[in-house]
Amino acid sequence: MALRRNLRLRLLIVGTLIIAAGFIAASDTLHDKTEAIIFWTESLIAQAPLLGMLVFVLLAMISAMVAFFSSALLAPVAIYAWGQVGCLVLLWCGWFLGGIASFCIGRFFGRSVVSMIIGEEKIASWETQVSERSRFVHILFFQAVVPSEIPGYLLGILRYRFLLYLAALAITEIPYAIATVYLGESFLEGDGTAFILVGIGVIVLAAFMLQIRRRLDRPGKQ
Repeated sequence: MALRRNLRLRLLIVGTLIIAAGFIAASDTLHDKTEAIIFWTESLIAQAPLLGMLVFVLLAMISAMVAFFSSALLAPVAIYAWGQVGCLVLLWCGWFLGGIASFCIGRFFGRSVVSMIIGEEKIASWETQVSERSRFVHILFFQAVVPSEIPGYLLGILRYRFLLYLAALAITEIPYAIATVYLGESFLEGDGTAFILVGIGVIVLAAFMLQIRRRLDRPGKQ
């Protein structure tokens, strides 16, 4: 199924990026330069804490609506400024609001507007996977697997039940937010080993899923 293939590909990409970040964290030179940027950004936030929070939530919201930006890159700054719990809450709120906004755009402005934001090809490639009558469990899995900028727009176009979408969105963003905060804290501590181990674990999971899928696809297997 397309969802399973996408999940494996996404896990491979995420695992590779996490390992790359681990090597940066393990490098004293690269880590020191990155840390200097983090400290400088935090000093700006300290001058206007409320504005800093609003900007971070806005950036997290945008990252949930478009593919070219990830608010996870800002997690170390947020952790340094507001602590792990503060970063977790702000990150989750931004992603949640982004999901709501993308759903509303899809529902009230329709396919023509959404195609200008994420592209008609993405809409066409995913619209066969869900419908307005899809079960909640399927939407939950869809929300967790598909890139974050897709589900809200698509389910909005399909006029899926808003409250069920909100429930799926709220649930699936929690583990991603926790993982982002954990890795952000590891980066601040210069713990490249944690990154590399997590990245390897993600890639192993993708390979394990691939092997299971191949066995299921063998002749004679049902």
